[in-house]
Amino acid sequence: MKRSWAELEPRSIAKAIKRWHELGGEEFIDQTRFKDSYRYVVMDKGQRIASKPLLAMAFQLQFGCDKDGPPRLSEGEQTRAILKRLGYTLVDLHDETLEDPGSRARIAVGSSMKFWWADQSKSFDMVFEDGTLWAARSGRRGAQLDYWRNLNSASPGDIVFHYVGPHVRAVSRVATMPRPAYPPRGYDVHPGTKGALVLTEPVCEVQIPRETVLAVLEDGYGPVNADGTLRRGYFFPLVPDQALALMRWAGLENVDEPDPGAEAFDQYLGGASDRLAVTAVRAEQRFLRDQQVRRWGSSCCLCGGSLSEELLVAAHIKPRWACSETERMDTGNVAMLACLFGCDALYELGYIVVDDQGRIGRGRPGSARVESRLQDLVGRRCPAYGEESGRYFAWHRQHHLDNQAEQS
Repeated sequence: MKRSWAELEPRSIAKAIKRWHELGGEEFIDQTRFKDSYRYVVMDKGQRIASKPLLAMAFQLQFGCDKDGPPRLSEGEQTRAILKRLGYTLVDLHDETLEDPGSRARIAVGSSMKFWWADQSKSFDMVFEDGTLWAARSGRRGAQLDYWRNLNSASPGDIVFHYVGPHVRAVSRVATMPRPAYPPRGYDVHPGTKGALVLTEPVCEVQIPRETVLAVLEDGYGPVNADGTLRRGYFFPLVPDQALALMRWAGLENVDEPDPGAEAFDQYLGGASDRLAVTAVRAEQRFLRDQQVRRWGSSCCLCGGSLSEELLVAAHIKPRWACSETERMDTGNVAMLACLFGCDALYELGYIVVDDQGRIGRGRPGSARVESRLQDLVGRRCPAYGEESGRYFAWHRQHHLDNQAEQS
C-alpha cells in the first residue's frame, strides 16, 4: 500500500528528532537518502535539523520503507506545509529573522565587535569549561605563527566559534583583554611556556557541521583554505556577515547594541561597558578558583580543612582593587583557597596575616570570639606562600599594619 505525506503523524516527527540527537547529523542524514539542508531547517535544543531528512526519517519510522523510499519532496513550500500541519516551524536561514523569534537565544552584537574561530579539537571539553583561550608566544623553533598571534587582537565582547571536528560545538564571548600567562590546564605544552591568555564566558553549545561551515565561510580567508578546505591552525578571524550567518545556524538572534564608546578596552575588567566588566570579573573568579582547586585540592590554605569545593573560594592574597593588571593576571600566585567557615573573612579583614616565613600570625586585634578562632590558625604554615607569592602576602601584612598605626 502506497503511503503519502498526508498520513504522517506528529509523534513520528518527535521520534525522528530524538533519533537526530542520538545519531548526530551526518549519520542521520546518511540513513535517509536525502541531502543536508542549507536553507530550510527545524530547530531543536539549539541544533539545526535538516528539514527534508527529518521528514524522511519520520516517514521511515512510521511506515518503514520499500526500495523506493519516502515520496518525493518539492523545495520549501511542500516541506513547510507538512511541518506546519504537524505543529512544527520551518526556518528559512536566508531570512534575517526566524518565523518563531522566541525560539532563539538573543545575543548583543556591536558594530565594532570582532568574530573569531578557535580550533580546539584536542582540548575543547576541558578548556571550554574553564573559559580559557591560550596561545604560545612562539613555536618550538622560535617561529611566531599568525594563528597564535591573532589571539592578541581579541577584545572583550568579541564572539568566538569553537570548532571540534567535524562540528562547531560552542559559542562564547571574550571577557578579558589578552595578557601574558603560562598555559592553563588542557594545553599540551610545557608548563613554563610563555604565551597569552584570554578568558571567555560561554554563550551556548551548538552543533554546526563542517559542510555547513564551509558553505557559509569565504574561501581563502580565516580558517578556510583557497581550495575550500579547513586550514590547520588555532585562532582565526571571521568575516562579520558570515559569522552572523553562523550565529543564525547556532540558533542565536543578534541584537544591535550601541558600542561602549571611544574608550579602548584597555583594562582587564573590560573597559567602559559595565556589562562586560561584570562578565570579566565573573570569568576571572571562576578561572582563579578552578586553578587553585587543581593546585591545592579541596583544602583551605589557612586552616588546612578538607572541605567540599562549594565551601571554598579563591581569595586574593593582595586585594584585587590594589592589584595592577599584571598582578591580576599572575593567577598562580595572587590567590589562594580559603574556606567560608571564617578563614576568608579573617584574612581579608586583617585579623590574620602571613609572615615572611610563610607562617600565619595575628593581625589586627579582635573580640574574644575572634581570638578563640585564631588559636587554631596562628603558627600554621600557609601552603600558598612561596617565592613568587611572598610579595603579595607582604603587601597584605604591611597594609593592615599601617591601618592599625593610623587608628592607634
